Amino acid sequence: MVKKNSKISIPLVSFSSSQERWEPDGERGEQIFQSNSYTRISPSMELPGSCYGVRIEGGYQHPFLPQSCLAVFSKTEAIALENIYAVRVQDEFPFVGKWMQRETPERSLGGRRKVFMVPTPMHLPGSQVSPIAPSLHQTLLFKDFASPEKLKILPASKVLWKHPLVFVQK
Repeated sequence: MVKKNSKISIPLVSFSSSQERWEPDGERGEQIFQSNSYTRISPSMELPGSCYGVRIEGGYQHPFLPQSCLAVFSKTEAIALENIYAVRVQDEFPFVGKWMQRETPERSLGGRRKVFMVPTPMHLPGSQVSPIAPSLHQTLLFKDFASPEKLKILPASKVLWKHPLVFVQK
């Protein structure tokens, strides 16, 4: 357990799309985390490894992440506060958003509901037509806090990483 007045140092990164020097690389996008800027914080809990901070400024509107707070994300697996993640999609700038379709424990343990379908051309012998496009089978839905009026539908194959929010310093 971390003592209340103990301080730790974490790197600060920026996900602003107005960054002039950051170029999407098509690979893992790890160069975004090579930062010379650090901040010292006093978290009220022990943080997981490989954490970094993002200052919430400008267009983000979410009650859990007020303006001028420091959002701390972890590059390791952890439970995300309020299902909020930092997400990097191939050939795009990273964004902060809420993952909208989270697996519930009942679903992940195989307790799925049975769905009865009306026959479609797909159910006819020899038919090659599917009513669902193959690209929609593995998608993730995110609400981007920079533009909360619409959902981002992301193919899972294009998501390079999603880092959970683990701590907020207001």
